[in-house]
Amino acid sequence: MATKAGRMHSVAEKQRFKFRIQAPSERTPAEKDREEVRKYLRLIPTEPEPNLGRVREIKEEIKRGTYLTREMIEEAAMQLALRLIRKGTD
Repeated sequence: MATKAGRMHSVAEKQRFKFRIQAPSERTPAEKDREEVRKYLRLIPTEPEPNLGRVREIKEEIKRGTYLTREMIEEAAMQLALRLIRKGTD
């Protein structure tokens, strides 16, 4: 029995932790805001570019010819203008 007590005593000595007592401190709203900003700053490198998906969609639409280009808009405007002129003369 003495050997068990001796072993437990040595284990208890190894598991001693040092604690430091601090006075409670109040966090101001500015400190809370800074902490929240820091949290999001740490996340920025891991987040993908938010517009990257839309850029890919636009590139695909341009390849298919379904995305409006300046030329396509000008052509449509010219056709509309011709229709309006023709209706005015009828």
